[in-house]
Amino acid sequence: MRKYLVTSLFLLVGLLNYFLFENIFLWNFGWEPLPPIDNTYEDISIADSSYVLPIFQAKKELRQIHQNSDAPAISIAVSINGETIWAQANGYMDVKAKIGATTETMFRIGSTSKALTSIALGKMVQQGKVNLEEAVQELVPGFEDKERISLRQLASHTSGIRNYGICFCFPIWEYYSNKEHESVGSSLEIFQKDELLFTPGRDFSYSTYNYTLLSAAMENEVNLDFLSLMNQTFTELDMRRTMADQKDLFTKNRSTFYDISDGKYKEAFEVNLSNKWAGGGFMSTPSDLVRAGNVLLDSGYLNLKTIELITTPHRLENGEENEQGYALGWRNYQTDGILDGQKVRIINHGGVAVGSQSLLLVFPEYDMVISILMNRSRGDERFQLFNYLNPIAKIFILDIQAKAQL
Repeated sequence: MRKYLVTSLFLLVGLLNYFLFENIFLWNFGWEPLPPIDNTYEDISIADSSYVLPIFQAKKELRQIHQNSDAPAISIAVSINGETIWAQANGYMDVKAKIGATTETMFRIGSTSKALTSIALGKMVQQGKVNLEEAVQELVPGFEDKERISLRQLASHTSGIRNYGICFCFPIWEYYSNKEHESVGSSLEIFQKDELLFTPGRDFSYSTYNYTLLSAAMENEVNLDFLSLMNQTFTELDMRRTMADQKDLFTKNRSTFYDISDGKYKEAFEVNLSNKWAGGGFMSTPSDLVRAGNVLLDSGYLNLKTIELITTPHRLENGEENEQGYALGWRNYQTDGILDGQKVRIINHGGVAVGSQSLLLVFPEYDMVISILMNRSRGDERFQLFNYLNPIAKIFILDIQAKAQL
C-alpha cells in the first residue's frame, strides 16, 4: 500500500511539473528539417512600375533576409505618399502542407497591436469620447486601492503596472497562457491585486498589461466591447486582414506559427491571447499595417493635433523624456543607422509573439511606411527586424531623394 501511495505521489508530482512547464517539455519534440530557401514560394501582389529599380534591389534584400532569418515565411509592404507601391511574401505559411504564403497571409503582430489600439484611442480622444487625464479607477472597478492612474499613463507605460510574470497556472509563465478569458474584465484579474512598481508618472516600465487595462477603460467609455471597437477601426481604415487571434479561429489566410532552431522547425506552443488583445493579440498583414501607419501621415483619419498627441514621446514628472522615446502606442526617435550617419526620424512599433515577429516603421520626412512580418519566434536571439529593414528603407529613401532633385 505504501509503495502504491509513493508511486501515485511520484506520478502526481510528475504530471504537475509537466503542466507547469509544458512548453519546455514540448520544446524537445517534433523538430523537422527546414526546406531549402532557394526553391521557396514567392507571391508579389503589388509592384508599382514607377519604382522598378528600388523594388528590384529590395527584392534581392528580401531574399537575403529570408535566408538569414530562417523564417518559414516573410512578408513585406512599402507605402509612399499614401499608396502601397510594393507588397511581397516569400516562403511557406504552412511548411508541412507546403502552402505558400501570400500577401494576404496573416501573422501575429505581438506588441505592434499597441499601435493599432493607439489609433482607436486617438480617434476617441478626437471625438471627445475619452479624456486621457481621467483616472482609470473612475472607469474600471477593482483598482480603487491603488494610487491614481490616468489613461495617458497607461498608454505611455508610466502607470507602474507590472508586465508578464509567473503564476500558479498552466504553464507557469503568463506569456504562454492558454487560458480563455471571456472578457477584457476577466483578464484584469491577472494583475489587479499586485502592487504598482512605482508611483504613476514618476518612471517608465513597459508592460502589455497597461494596454489590457486601457482597453477595459475604452470599452466602458463607449459601452462597446473592445474587439467590436477595434473592428470598427479596421473597417474604417480598410484593414480587411486584421483581427484578433482568437481561440479556434479558422481562416484560410492565418499562418501557422513556428519555433526555429539549428535549421529545424516545429510548430510553436499553442497560446491563448485573450489576456492581451490590446497590447499583443492581433493578427495582420504588412499591407494592412502600412494603411495603419499612413494614419500618422495626415491621411485625414486623424487630425494633426491628434497625430501629435499620440506620437510625441511622453515625459516623466521630472520633465525628462522616457528612455524609449515612447509616446502613446508608438516609439518616436531619430536614428543614424539607415543613411550612413544621417539622422532619420522613425515612428514605429515592433512586436514578438509566440511563433511570429512584426515591425511597422513610419518615416514622416519621406511620407513612407514599411512593415515586415514573419512566422517564427525570436527565441534567444535579439530582435533583428530593424537590422533587416534598414537596408530596404535606405533603398527607397535614396530613390525618393533622387526623384526630388529632378
